[in-house]
Amino acid sequence: MGPCNRHARAAWSAFLAAREAHADAVDRWVADGARGEPPPEPPMPVLQWRPGEPLHCGLCRETCRRALLLVDELAASLAARPGVVKAQTRWSRVKGTRPHGSMSGEGDVVHTVTGELLRLRREVARRLKLADQVPAGRSGVVRSRSVTWLVDKLDVLLALDGLTVLSSVEDEERAPVELGPVDWALAWESRLRRLVDDEPGQTHARCPGCGLRELEWQPRAGYYVCGNCSRHVGEAEAMEAVTQEAG
Repeated sequence: MGPCNRHARAAWSAFLAAREAHADAVDRWVADGARGEPPPEPPMPVLQWRPGEPLHCGLCRETCRRALLLVDELAASLAARPGVVKAQTRWSRVKGTRPHGSMSGEGDVVHTVTGELLRLRREVARRLKLADQVPAGRSGVVRSRSVTWLVDKLDVLLALDGLTVLSSVEDEERAPVELGPVDWALAWESRLRRLVDDEPGQTHARCPGCGLRELEWQPRAGYYVCGNCSRHVGEAEAMEAVTQEAG
């Protein structure tokens, strides 16, 4: 169920769609009298699936653990920015109350990711039948404690079948989508990294598998993928490889 099988799932879905289109083409060919050669069948893709333990492999568990911790760190960095706070006008407040600023765009994002994090924590506690009392509010302390709580129970929660969180990480203007915990953490990591300008770029590290400099960062996977041998390489591993070669 992890992101390491995303490309295989996409290729298989494309094959199934092509097979349905082929069946429709054959029906039209038969209806037209079956003259000439039938429509060619779509080639079956050659896929490599990584087995889960039971649902996620060790790489995906470590990817989710790193992404959760990084989401908390990036959210704290974003919350520390001054942002653009719009003051209320006399038309947007109750008469007799003191005016106060509205939440900035950065504050909206931090508020949203913290709320979704708390919903995930509640769902995990419900599925595991834990008497867990989620703290009130959406402060940085609550967010950090919730991340620590989820990381502590990560191996157990990733074994829960069908665990999802309703998220608006893609676009708050669109309808929320259901994401698994690993995809949710990686999606928020990718978005927060863009907002704080901390996206990993090209690396000069050599691939540990083939030795070529063909590593390309995959934002929704959380690691580099070699364009030659398709090996997965973590960010820390790539940085260490560059340091060792330079030294």
